[in-house]
Amino acid sequence: MRVSTLPQIRDGAVDLGAVYASVEGVNEHSYDECLHELEEQAAALGANALVALQLVQSQFQWNQRTSLLATAVKE
Repeated sequence: MRVSTLPQIRDGAVDLGAVYASVEGVNEHSYDECLHELEEQAAALGANALVALQLVQSQFQWNQRTSLLATAVKE
């Protein structure tokens, strides 16, 4: 699975929809954990690339979370 940008996507690529993942914590491991979940969801849809990856880290005292949102694409 690769993370790409719109200008790098090949002609004829198919948009498979948005994928979202969220894990507890904002620490040195939370981004990698969240990206792993996101890649698994995209792969289940048949994607081989993620486009427009967006990171959100919420650090509210009672609910620290790392979330990723992206578009799954099959090239």
